[in-house]
Amino acid sequence: MIIAITGTPGVGKSTVSKILFDKLKSNDVSYINITEIVSKEGFYLEKDVEMDSFVVDFDKLTEYIRSIKTEDLILDGHVSHYLNPDYIVVLRANPLLIKNRLESRKYLPKKVMENVEAELLDVCLIESIEKNDESKIFEIDCSEKNPENIVNEILMFLDSKNPEYGNVSWLEDYFYLIE
Repeated sequence: MIIAITGTPGVGKSTVSKILFDKLKSNDVSYINITEIVSKEGFYLEKDVEMDSFVVDFDKLTEYIRSIKTEDLILDGHVSHYLNPDYIVVLRANPLLIKNRLESRKYLPKKVMENVEAELLDVCLIESIEKNDESKIFEIDCSEKNPENIVNEILMFLDSKNPEYGNVSWLEDYFYLIE
């Protein structure tokens, strides 16, 4: 089973993925941080210097993932929903929280704004729906939840296999900014 943990940078994917990995460790499970493996193994077409990011070579990345022999695999990354997972967990967080987290990580202002806009517009959720069977998708608002509780929700989803998404929207909270 391949579990994609996706969402806008700053939502808590890595923290949640690592806790999930620890909880599933008794099984035959592996963990891949997509951002790290793309950079380390050169699974990219080019580097976008302006945005300080890589353009992922999905063919090479997919081939690498297929070569991993494990019962379960956790894919941690904001593009993991493109990798034909069995289940997709879309983590969401308040855009202001994302802004603060990315600024504290010293992201470039343009990159901070791009990611805040992506969260406001549900980009990872919409891409997940467009690229996958909707019955695989589970969305969680992580804004005010601790990572252990988020992982417990993920485990309940994996057990029940009941999809749930479309309940998180930031537009009403921030619509006044564009009026």
